[in-house]
Amino acid sequence: MKKLNKYLSNPVLAVCLVLTLVSASCKKAKFDPVIDNRAVTDARKNSTVRIVNLGSYNQLQANGDTLTNYVIRDKNGPLFDSYPATKYFPTNGRLSTTWAIPQALLNNGAAKFIAETSGYQETPTKVEFSVQESAQQPVDYYLLPSQAYMQVTGLPAYLKVPRSIAPAADASHFKIRLFNLAGTVNNDPRLENLVGPLTLTWADGTPVSSQTSNVAPGTYSEYIDLPYTTAQLKVLTTSGLQIPGYESTLVLNPVNSDIVHSPGLYYAPIKTYAPGGVYTMVVTPRKYNVPLAGTTTDETTSANQNSLRLIADITEPVNVTYFRMQAVNTLPGVNGVKILVNGKTLGAAIDYTAHTDYDTFIIGQYDIQAVSASGAVLASTKVKAEANSNYTLWLNPGADGKPIIAAVANDLSGTLVTNATDDATYARYSNEFSFSMRFLNLSPDVPYLTLTTDNAQDFVSQYGFDTGAVTNLQPGKVPIEFPYVRAGFDAKPYQIMAFRSKPTVVPGTWASDIPVINSKDLIARPALYVKGVLPNHEAGFYTIALVGKTGARANAADKAKMIIVKHSK
Repeated sequence: MKKLNKYLSNPVLAVCLVLTLVSASCKKAKFDPVIDNRAVTDARKNSTVRIVNLGSYNQLQANGDTLTNYVIRDKNGPLFDSYPATKYFPTNGRLSTTWAIPQALLNNGAAKFIAETSGYQETPTKVEFSVQESAQQPVDYYLLPSQAYMQVTGLPAYLKVPRSIAPAADASHFKIRLFNLAGTVNNDPRLENLVGPLTLTWADGTPVSSQTSNVAPGTYSEYIDLPYTTAQLKVLTTSGLQIPGYESTLVLNPVNSDIVHSPGLYYAPIKTYAPGGVYTMVVTPRKYNVPLAGTTTDETTSANQNSLRLIADITEPVNVTYFRMQAVNTLPGVNGVKILVNGKTLGAAIDYTAHTDYDTFIIGQYDIQAVSASGAVLASTKVKAEANSNYTLWLNPGADGKPIIAAVANDLSGTLVTNATDDATYARYSNEFSFSMRFLNLSPDVPYLTLTTDNAQDFVSQYGFDTGAVTNLQPGKVPIEFPYVRAGFDAKPYQIMAFRSKPTVVPGTWASDIPVINSKDLIARPALYVKGVLPNHEAGFYTIALVGKTGARANAADKAKMIIVKHSK
């Protein structure tokens, strides 16, 4: 203390000490800047009322106040399709497909809205409606394509529709319903009539449920619970006609509602329906590009046709808990095999070349065993799976002929990696209409297998693939580096041919004893195409595997062939 008093008694030293303490106390902690990229950053609370815009409305007023920007762009101008943001529509300032009404816009749970269509050289149209929130029942106000210029009849301007926000009772399931809002279209005499009772089906046309079948126009089904899955859901009329989906770059054939230049092929997106998700599949008219009548130069005009559209009734949950798994038996002459996962049977017993249905599991590590009909353990392995992954367990004869289980992870995302961008990340493209194939060699009798398309030509794939995925495939070895060959939806008919190759000889000698696969072999159920025109192939995620034996020791049942396993439903 004496020493401190000594320094404080010196005026100069005392001032320096005070300044030091003051500067230290004023120093602020430095934090790294945080960039908030959310479109909405305020603490906004949404009501349980949504607007579902199925018409062409792009502007919105609430209680006499404009919520959107009402900016009109020249379609040929440099800023076309680029609009200034607003508080309630921060992406592009225009009414989108679904919009949750903020609580602040409601007065005692009610509000009056005007939705309008405005555009360059277009006649403005509008619909006025009032909304009312109910604490017990969330609702949607569906705005329908009933404007006079759309030439659609049989639909009201809007409908108030209750929706569910509660997930399925089983947390690994999702909920979905079918809403039939098909309207009569009068703008092109070539258009086929798709108005009538509708049925929700899987990709092959098999009805999903009796509850979502034969749904009458203007009505919706009850929600049904289904295990989470990757599927191409379709909607069919009672006569089996397919309702087309919508993709902006595709041109619709008005006579059959299929894709122009791809006869028999109907667009419908492939999607992973998340556990806990709640969805409505709705059918109503939508504007398509169609060929101009009598054109010989691919000129197009626009016309409306009934179209399927998926609406998420809640924000789609992120799957952090579940994965899916199936099994395939490729042991020649071995039937009745059971696959045990931690001691429990996966699906039913499977014969040679057969596969189980998928089952859902909680993420973690699992012990896998393949057990013969007599109870003997044929092979075993372990699988440690992450959330949202998809596995196929291939029971096969290894290179030495002894049974092994290859756990192969399937990529069902449809995401393609393109060229690197300026910041060294990858550019990604999501394809919801994927024709993806990968190949396996599961026959020890073919030491090296090379696959080609017609006449030993190389495969053509969107955004490329690793050549090791089709060249010198060895028994039981699974290519994992860019293994998918992705055909274009408009591909001409093609073949898949097997060659006996060598590391230095590619493609090698054509294996004429192994039947060629044709692209139409990817069609799961030809009876789906009631008009008799089969597409060149069907969308989906496939594995094509060489199985069986060759040479004199191969009987008719075990003879080598390529089998097709489709992983999307």
